[in-house]
Amino acid sequence: MFKKLSVVLLSILCYQQAQADVAVGVGLSTLGVGVQGTFGINKYINLRLTASAASVDEDFEESGTNYKGTVDFSSYGLITDIHPFGGSFYLSAGYLAHDNNIDLKATCPQSCDIDGQSYQSFPDGQINAGIDFGSGAPYAGIGWGNAMQGGRIYAKFDIGVLFQDKPTADLNVTGSFRNTNTGIIMNTSNPIFQKEVANEEQALQKEINDADYSELYPVIGLSIGYRF
Repeated sequence: MFKKLSVVLLSILCYQQAQADVAVGVGLSTLGVGVQGTFGINKYINLRLTASAASVDEDFEESGTNYKGTVDFSSYGLITDIHPFGGSFYLSAGYLAHDNNIDLKATCPQSCDIDGQSYQSFPDGQINAGIDFGSGAPYAGIGWGNAMQGGRIYAKFDIGVLFQDKPTADLNVTGSFRNTNTGIIMNTSNPIFQKEVANEEQALQKEINDADYSELYPVIGLSIGYRF
């Protein structure tokens, strides 16, 4: 995030040295906390260089299974804002490179299901699941606000969609588990257990593939800034 922030700020400084209209802003959106530089091309077109990041950790328990979840979002890219009437309203299109993913770790002090079998952590068994959203996505949206008009201080509101890759699932286990029905101890070296884990990963991926609009991520954000 710090490297991306440096690129944004350096671009703003270089553009300002060229005596062009430039503004810098900060904001909060469904992509995280962000910084952006806006460059005025003409009355109708502004370019935005943007970078955002967020990280959320959450521990919870459900049906006897303990979960540790982490959501990490990081993105940067270039967006073109077209003001068709030369005013506040604009249409946006661009591309964001990103590293957005969700990680979930689960331990089963009582029991959890793996490919239809009931297992208990024995004692250190852990299930690790991850969801990856690819490395980049086109963006399209609309908004209100114009960093190149009015007073030095501006505010903007964005609403749009990231057209991400179809999310991909990764599932693996560490440690040992005990089958609560048979009492057999399983670990990652057991080919039967490996197959059950692989089947569970395929089932998770199928759920993702069958979900409607799982590749679309809504972006809603509010930003404020200053024009030099």
